[in-house]
This record gives sequence, C-alpha cells and structure tokens, in this order.
Amino acid sequence: MRISARPQPALSFKASVGGQQIVAAPARTSVVTAAVFTVEAKQNSLKRERTAERNRVYNKSRKSEIATRMKKVLTALDAYKGTPPATEADLAPVSSMISEAYQVLDKAVVKGILHRNTAARRKARLAKARRNVLISAGLYTPQ
Repeated sequence: MRISARPQPALSFKASVGGQQIVAAPARTSVVTAAVFTVEAKQNSLKRERTAERNRVYNKSRKSEIATRMKKVLTALDAYKGTPPATEADLAPVSSMISEAYQVLDKAVVKGILHRNTAARRKARLAKARRNVLISAGLYTPQ
C-alpha cells in the first residue's frame, strides 16, 4: 500500500476522511491492450459505415422503384381523365400496375424500408386516384 495525494477511490471511510488517501497500487495494464481496443473500435466504426452505405444504396433503389411504379400508375390514370373508360375492363392494365405497386410497397414494409403507415397512405392514394377515374366515368357511385 502506498500513500498518494491523487484523488483515488477510497478503500475505507477512515481513509477518505483523512487528508490523504490510502489506495492500493493500480494493476499494471499494458499499452498494447489499450491500442488493440482503439483499433477494434475503429474497425467496428468502419464496418458500420460500410454496412450503412450498403443499406442506403439498397433502400434508395427500392424507394426509387416504388416512386417509379406509383408515377406510372398515376400518369396512366391521368390519361383517362381526357377520355374516360367505357367499362371497368378498360382499366385492367392500370389495375395490374396498381397490383404490382401494392406488391412493391408491401415488400418494402416487410424489409423495413418504409413504415407501414407510409405504405398504407401511398396505397390509399393509388386507390383514390383509380376511384376518382371511375367516378368521373360514371362507373362507380360512392355511398
């Protein structure tokens, strides 16, 4: 045991009340251990950066696909505003495009790319656009 003027954690109440503290000599630590720890932390942060970048690119492509499919559906439905469809069967190509957009949205939710409420809002937006085209053509009457 040695007497030290540096503030160290006290071993007893008596030692902490006195002017000087009695502390045990610190265990010897090697510098290599500390250096290895910082290298591991550095490697971990680099791996996290690589993983985050990989996921960002993956998520970006998925979100781009979602936006593209939604835009295709909405532009196809806008084309029907000038010449409304005569029957609901005329909207079959658009319905298949809507179905594909729904699949992509649902898959994005499962993969954690979009929140489920975001996907639900976008699906509702597509359904509403389709319903508005049917209403303007007189093929659907809201209740």
